[in-house]
Amino acid sequence: MGSPVSAAITNLYKKSFEEQAIATSPYKPRIWKRYVDETFTVLDHGSVDSFLQHLNNQEPSMRFTMETEGDNKLAFLDTSVSREPDRRLTTSIYRKPTYTDKYLAYDSHQPQSVKHGIVKCLYDRAKRIVAKPSVISKQKKHLSSVLLSNGYLLSLLTKKRNTSTERTTEFKVPATSPLPTATRRARCFHVGNYAKIKPSTAKRPS
Repeated sequence: MGSPVSAAITNLYKKSFEEQAIATSPYKPRIWKRYVDETFTVLDHGSVDSFLQHLNNQEPSMRFTMETEGDNKLAFLDTSVSREPDRRLTTSIYRKPTYTDKYLAYDSHQPQSVKHGIVKCLYDRAKRIVAKPSVISKQKKHLSSVLLSNGYLLSLLTKKRNTSTERTTEFKVPATSPLPTATRRARCFHVGNYAKIKPSTAKRPS
């Protein structure tokens, strides 16, 4: 897997790269949040393609790809970010189209601590990622149904649900200051005019 310091060196390089790329770009992102090699960004509608081209012109050995919001939603890592009617952002759990509701079966020959950990992890994930208390409750009901179908005991699920404290107030992440009316339907929400940007090391064709 390479040197133990390779991840740290890569992160330092990417930080330097993005600082220079943003500083020299005529199209400034309203939001730029990176985790490893994926970036969540907010851009004005008219600058999306131009900004992507600017990134790809920085280093011949790096090529960036971009996903843009659809139906006011964008998946970033394991989080689904949604643009609300008031133009704020809320988060929920993202599940891939290939998600099958399958987890480690309860009657499998694994330590009980592993099975208990799976239940706790899933409930805590819903609590931490989902912004709206009403949606947290729905997510936990979904998880309970799925885990029951995988053979987990109702008593275990009830105990873990009760020890996972739910929010009592809604939490919303402000997107940005309101965009001009002409850009509100911007194709990027991902965020953004939102977009999710990811680099690859494949060289561009000559």
